[in-house]
Amino acid sequence: MADVRKNVVSKIIGTLWFLWALLHILPGLIMVQSALSGDISSIKMLFPETDPDGLSRDYADEVRAILVTFGQHGFNLFWFGLVALVGSFLIFFYANRTALITSAIVIGLADLGALFATFMIGKIDVFGVLIFAGTVLGVVLTVLLLKRGHSNP
Repeated sequence: MADVRKNVVSKIIGTLWFLWALLHILPGLIMVQSALSGDISSIKMLFPETDPDGLSRDYADEVRAILVTFGQHGFNLFWFGLVALVGSFLIFFYANRTALITSAIVIGLADLGALFATFMIGKIDVFGVLIFAGTVLGVVLTVLLLKRGHSNP
């Protein structure tokens, strides 16, 4: 019975990380592509209230700095998402211990950083809270699974 429970928990964790990966890889790619093309209008992905035309009209140097930061953020979303994607398959199909630990650390720290950043600017939305709740659930399940003596098959 304990093996069945561990298998079900591994499937849940793998599914959570797969969904997390999907929600981060595509936006990351879009942000990097926009930053490389110099499209400042994509800043609305992070700050919907920002007027991109006003930024580019008055602050050319600052716009380049924003695009670099935006591109870096997109790249980070992309590679965090890739770690989550690879980990999700290894966890879902093989209950791999290394993937459990690596995914929990990378995804947990990525979302913790995002949570702190959104607190600092005062922009927390329901969607972000749901993603963070899924991350917390995945990390807690990972810790519980590892604590119960989970081992590689």
